[in-house]
Amino acid sequence: MTAAGRAALFLVVAWLLAAVALLAIQGMLGAYLLAVGAATLTGLGLRALVRWHRAPSYFDRPTPPPLPERYRVADDLRRSVAEVVAAAEREAVGRQ
Repeated sequence: MTAAGRAALFLVVAWLLAAVALLAIQGMLGAYLLAVGAATLTGLGLRALVRWHRAPSYFDRPTPPPLPERYRVADDLRRSVAEVVAAAEREAVGRQ
């Protein structure tokens, strides 16, 4: 953080502490914290609701690409190991 950034942050924190101190002196700190807490929770709740409704539907997502043959053969437990190895070799030879 630069020196100017540190000074600006210090200034903002100092003003906020001064405001909290004045609210405490006037006896309004509890009401202020209650109002700010309620407003924060309302804002966060509305933001979550909007994000939920704007998210794409689970059913609109693209389908994943099909698995390569070697995986389909390997997942079939009725196939022998020799068939699985042969499928992998066919795919490896096809890439070269």
